[in-house]
Amino acid sequence: MMNRRGLFITGTDTGVGKTSVTAGLAAVLRERVPIRDGYNAGNVQVWKPVQTGIPSAEAPESDSYRLRKEGGLAQQERDIVTLTLPDPLAPWMAARRIGETIDVDALLAEGRSRLSAGDFLLVEGAGGLAVPLTERHLVADLAAGLGLPLLIVARPGLGTVNHTLLTVAVAKQFGIPVAGIILNGYKHTVTDMPAVRENAEMIETFSGIPVVGLLPWQEEAESGHPAGDARENTASKPAATAGQPKLGETPNRWADVVRSAIDWETLLQL
Repeated sequence: MMNRRGLFITGTDTGVGKTSVTAGLAAVLRERVPIRDGYNAGNVQVWKPVQTGIPSAEAPESDSYRLRKEGGLAQQERDIVTLTLPDPLAPWMAARRIGETIDVDALLAEGRSRLSAGDFLLVEGAGGLAVPLTERHLVADLAAGLGLPLLIVARPGLGTVNHTLLTVAVAKQFGIPVAGIILNGYKHTVTDMPAVRENAEMIETFSGIPVVGLLPWQEEAESGHPAGDARENTASKPAATAGQPKLGETPNRWADVVRSAIDWETLLQL
């Protein structure tokens, strides 16, 4: 039984891999048992209200393209994303560069319309909660207005405790309930894992929010999609260990990882 109609996925920073996490969630949820109150696991929809630094919704480096491909979605890119802005900036500035203003009320109306369709809705924000959408609105305003619980995607390594606790604090300031936190991108090494688990313990202790999953770093696939956000520099990425999934491959391998690594009962209140 699922008590949630969707999730709003945010990051503690750019490049933390929230697009990959969102796609993985979609791929797994499409396979799950029917959800109560008429929500069926096959009716999972993904929505990216705003993406920047991309020429078009169909560009292979766009979040909308990656969400469709890696999530195994039937949705087309132009149905996944509402606004695509060409400059790699915060949405407020990216829109202003081309003489436009983002209509937050219109985005809220669209989000509520998508929710009323009865599907389980995964909404991927732009960057973190404090990213400006307009001169008066942050991504947090959009998340709060939609009323969905928040899933925070954070880095696994040094610095993540501070970034994650600050993100939780912003969520509490805006009255956004936090469903859980995922630490994404750990390396498969003996020395890394104790620190990752200690970071998870500190985050849970000081935030009171459960860390619902630890997800491994992904190698860049031959298609060229990076492991974090679409514009992340991947020049220094080390080779992945044998058997790790690659971005841009069939969604099944990444879905298998996400399926086994996440505490679904806690995340979805099953």
